[in-house]
Amino acid sequence: RRLALWSGDAGSMTTPSSVQGRKRPIMSELQPSRIGFSRHRSALAMALTALAAIALLVRCTAIAQPLGIDQSLWASAARGLSRGQLLYRDLWEQRPPGIYLVYVAGFEVVGWAVATVAWLDCLAVAATTVLIWAVARSLGNCLTAAAAASLYAVLTMPAWLYGHGGFLERSVCETFIVVAVGFGAWCAVRFRERLSLAYAFAVGLAAGAAAVLKPNAAVYFPVLLLWMVLYRHQVGRPSIVFARPLAVGVLGATVIPAMTLAWLWRLGLIGDARTAVIDFNRFYVAQGFTVGGYALDFSKAVWLRMKTDPLWLAGGVGTLAASWELVRNRRVSPLAGLGILWGGASAVAIVVNGARLFNSYFIQAFAPLALLSAWLLSEFARGTHRRRLVAVATGVLMIVMLVGRQYPTRVIEWARADLDLLRGRTDRVAYLERFGGYENQRGYSARANDELARYVREHTAPDDRVFLFGISGAGVYFASDRLTAHRFLRVNFFVATDFPNPRFRLGAVTEDLVARRPRYLIFERLHSASEMGKAVDHLTQEPGIRNLLSGYRFERQIEDFTLFRLLD
Repeated sequence: RRLALWSGDAGSMTTPSSVQGRKRPIMSELQPSRIGFSRHRSALAMALTALAAIALLVRCTAIAQPLGIDQSLWASAARGLSRGQLLYRDLWEQRPPGIYLVYVAGFEVVGWAVATVAWLDCLAVAATTVLIWAVARSLGNCLTAAAAASLYAVLTMPAWLYGHGGFLERSVCETFIVVAVGFGAWCAVRFRERLSLAYAFAVGLAAGAAAVLKPNAAVYFPVLLLWMVLYRHQVGRPSIVFARPLAVGVLGATVIPAMTLAWLWRLGLIGDARTAVIDFNRFYVAQGFTVGGYALDFSKAVWLRMKTDPLWLAGGVGTLAASWELVRNRRVSPLAGLGILWGGASAVAIVVNGARLFNSYFIQAFAPLALLSAWLLSEFARGTHRRRLVAVATGVLMIVMLVGRQYPTRVIEWARADLDLLRGRTDRVAYLERFGGYENQRGYSARANDELARYVREHTAPDDRVFLFGISGAGVYFASDRLTAHRFLRVNFFVATDFPNPRFRLGAVTEDLVARRPRYLIFERLHSASEMGKAVDHLTQEPGIRNLLSGYRFERQIEDFTLFRLLD
């Protein structure tokens, strides 16, 4: 019809021969330019996709790295579960069962090796990258999808974001929460395109999986439902558009938590799990928390990332741009809307974690930041000259940050070091000293942990029990394949704690150890200035510990680990 209007004969929808002659040269001029522009966009999209794939491959070199502190705890718990110990009763940790089940599944499939933890991290990031691409492709175009995927894969490299190659922040709960939420977001997008109760059920299923990893991740479920309502395509009876999908989604959200509770109930662990997941976490989150102090600390943490991290910068600018669009036009694109809602939910999840703002808590914000950044640099930039100027300025600042903070140098340096170890070109001891040093009175030492595990394995039988009074060396149970003699995997659960439970006291633990007589008692020096750290460093002077050690003899000192062996 536009062609007919242009030709001056809209009624008959025909083009006179006199007009056809004039039309043909114009179309011949415009068509090549459009084709060329499309080719440039396709080439750029392919280049960005290739860049994302390269970043994912480079990340895989981390399989050479040792376990971090949290990963050591969860790996030791997984080893105990595989050998018949019970979660929360024989292996006590404060997190829901999800992370331990993920580790057990990973070890069973990939193998009981340290590298499995890094493989799990790589697979989770790859899955998240694909989901981000799929979401952005459905709500945008190929270029936007490629930009979002490449921004996420490239700018979340652990070696770039964190110290020591990022081994402390690998395969944490948030890593797998993002996968679950990303799958839920993709299902929400598919539900928008096709009114299917199966997708509504899958959204709830994904939210339930995230909540089993951390209860505060349940906040993502209502946010995804809200986005589905705000950006629905379908119109019709409320029972079809709202009520039924909502009911099916809630049903899906209960499936995995219900299965987990049934598993715990069958093993008689409901009471123990309640103490760990609910009671202790409420106590833990409340420690040192004040509204004013936390608001200041949280704003500082966000501002620090905004001025040092390109993804946070672009995502922040994208949030402001989308908010401005919403205020002016009372609407914003579905992609930007999803990024804002997802990002807001991640902020709430971070806050609920408590006063300790660890780097791992902020991992769940990277995915929505990548969506907002891609929207800013591709869709938002296609508007007015002012919009293009904002997008270009943001891109320039991102490049300045990457160059100024030596992104290529840091990533390549760690990838080369990992590859040298994998290919046998470097000494393993020297490589492990990159992670915490050795005999430097700093606490964690990957080399010391490795020596401790090898020593325990060589001087014990498979059925012998050992116990560590420490934190950083908790991976000794996994690395030596020996079971813990007491359920507490970390000493701070029962030393210098105010948790109102008599079983969480040093005296109760020493009484249990006197009865169980583990083959080795290991004391770790934490070198911490906190009250708990000082108490742990002087544990051997406690009367109860002296009584416990009366049946042991000193055998070996391995860096910060002091080993006492049971007398024959």
